[in-house]
Amino acid sequence: MSTWTRNLRLATVTAGALFAWCEWRTWQASRDALPADRLDPGRITPGEAILVLGCPEPALHRWRVRIAMRSTDPSQARFVFSGGAVRSELSEAQMMANYAVVSRGVPAANIRLDDQSRTTVENIRNSIPLLSDAPAIKIASNTFHARRARRILHDESPELAARLVRARDYLPVEWGALHAVMAGHEILRRLVRRAQGTQRRRVRR
Repeated sequence: MSTWTRNLRLATVTAGALFAWCEWRTWQASRDALPADRLDPGRITPGEAILVLGCPEPALHRWRVRIAMRSTDPSQARFVFSGGAVRSELSEAQMMANYAVVSRGVPAANIRLDDQSRTTVENIRNSIPLLSDAPAIKIASNTFHARRARRILHDESPELAARLVRARDYLPVEWGALHAVMAGHEILRRLVRRAQGTQRRRVRR
């Protein structure tokens, strides 16, 4: 066996192992920060609320709308679209709502908007009044972002966090290598935040 062939096989095995690890981490993240008895993504509660987190990139916020729709019965659920105007005069919440109604057939009467939020923390804080009477709550976004939002909800309103149910934000190998990209982004985000925290502690000293 030539050196080139050995290197190719090693690279293939390494890439496959990395891909499998990213898929496992994404699946695991989809189950984090949820009540132990609410991990079934097929569980649907009449009148449940689906909080859909905004994103400046249209392709991604449309994907989040589709995640929301496959996580519930759109005819019975309340959709809370959250996101302010970032790159255009139209808010992310309104853009997602338009897509949901016009392209996906979501009843307009089932939609509520938070069109002020510009961060994930604001998404949660500003949406709490729109979620307060829901019997069950799901958060629709890419898997790692949804997990972060669930953790924020635990901090902001433990009562509402107890009503969280797993959304169908994870499907195996969805969008090809996208899970690997997002897992890498989450690792990088954590490393940056850890470095910033270390720097702040040094400054205080």
